[in-house]
Amino acid sequence: MHAIKLNITDERFEKFMGLIDILPKESIKIEEIDHIPYYPAISFEDAQQKVQTSIADIPKNKG
Repeated sequence: MHAIKLNITDERFEKFMGLIDILPKESIKIEEIDHIPYYPAISFEDAQQKVQTSIADIPKNKG
């Protein structure tokens, strides 16, 4: 038996699950499906700037 963990887009997930449906039921077992929200990649510099801006805005109740 082999285990696979995939991080794929919703569109690809639907196609993948369609493929899984045509396989013999005894050949595959789905143990868990996580729904992880998509977080786009952000550079360290962008993240640092956003954090600094948020901290600076705390006194304005915008942090």
